[in-house]
Amino acid sequence: MIRTRFAPSPTGELHIGGARTALFNFLLARSAGEQGRFVLRIDDTDAERSRREFELKLMEDLRWLGLDWDEGPDGPGGVPCRQSERLGLYAEWMSRLREAGAVYPCFCSDERLGALRREQAARGEPPRYDGCCRALSSGEAERRIASGERPCWRFALGGEPIVFEDAVRGHQVFPSGTIGDFVLERSDGTPTYLFASAVDDLAMEITHVVRGDEHVPNTARQLAILDRLGCPRPVFAHIPMILSADRQKLSKRTGSTSIREYRERGFLPEGLVAYLATLSWSPGDAVSPFSLESLAGAFSLDRISRSSPLHDESHLLHWQREAMHRRGTARIRQEIAERDPRFGVLEDRMDILIGDLLDEHPLTGELERALAFLVERPAGERTEWMPSLASALGELEPWTEEELNGLLRAFMRERGMRGREFFHPLRLLLTGRERGAALPLVLLALGREEAVSRLEG
Repeated sequence: MIRTRFAPSPTGELHIGGARTALFNFLLARSAGEQGRFVLRIDDTDAERSRREFELKLMEDLRWLGLDWDEGPDGPGGVPCRQSERLGLYAEWMSRLREAGAVYPCFCSDERLGALRREQAARGEPPRYDGCCRALSSGEAERRIASGERPCWRFALGGEPIVFEDAVRGHQVFPSGTIGDFVLERSDGTPTYLFASAVDDLAMEITHVVRGDEHVPNTARQLAILDRLGCPRPVFAHIPMILSADRQKLSKRTGSTSIREYRERGFLPEGLVAYLATLSWSPGDAVSPFSLESLAGAFSLDRISRSSPLHDESHLLHWQREAMHRRGTARIRQEIAERDPRFGVLEDRMDILIGDLLDEHPLTGELERALAFLVERPAGERTEWMPSLASALGELEPWTEEELNGLLRAFMRERGMRGREFFHPLRLLLTGRERGAALPLVLLALGREEAVSRLEG
């Protein structure tokens, strides 16, 4: 049995990094066939920043990508999958830790902790708690709590190093002195991410945790909790962070884009999935990157690269083009007509142009704009030779791409014009655009009557 989970915080929209994490968890679960389960859990311990609308958008975007979950926050009669609905469970496990003497109350103020971090930074040391309140007697702690002070609760780390085997990064060792006692429960009684996530993975019987490598230090802390409770460890696989083109962490400034924005720009889900699947993992030539089933059949953790991939939108556009070509002109035409019913009457006349325009305009919105001249006559300047061309086109038989191409070139030669002198004003008049499909195809799509009418004015 393989049970994986994707556990986003509903504090913003789903971005490339989160989508790839969700995809890899999905593929690992599906690689096990009927023995695999993919769980969606909403980690909303950050009550101030968590928003229901972000949660809904996350679920919509995952479904759009085809990453359906077996258990999740909207599942019928299942286990609650929002951390805000599981507070009683965390309280129960915190009681066990207290009984085991694994935690202690900490009364340190924010001011003291801030000063401690600054002192450690000045000495070139990693920030960690110095154990100040660990030395308090139980009587002193109880007295301070009874007087109204509200402490947070810290995990009391042992002196031994934390060691684990990462399915991607290999052997990992964390000396206890490099971490410091960390907070499990805030002074208001709410659990921290570290504690809630460890308890949830245990309670949900998650067997494999696949997440970004920025969580490696968190894993050491969470394993310390599980070990102290005598609970089994899941397999951890930390995938490398996706970087911007200049090898910086992705952000709005360095090119991070939400899945929602890619959807609105006209990217196809299968194109995005194919792109995401190539970031730190290679499906192999025999696998269709556009099929989740095919990807799942080939997926394994031991083939994930340790090096950070670069987010390259030109690479994404390559997969978008491939996905659009696989869709075929008939389906693309239908989708454009759904966006703008005026295109619905054109039928196969759009097909003449779509194949020629796809490579330059692989996004549905861009393609629609490139085809707009079919339903909106552009305002263009007519030259003195255009009525003569209109007359020649009116008599042309048959009305085919080959014949149209021959007529245009013969007309240009007879008047001693160079290519740009002839084709540029003709394209502007017919389409209103500087570039586009081959002009014989434009005329073919417009039809004889409309083409002649535009040239005659």
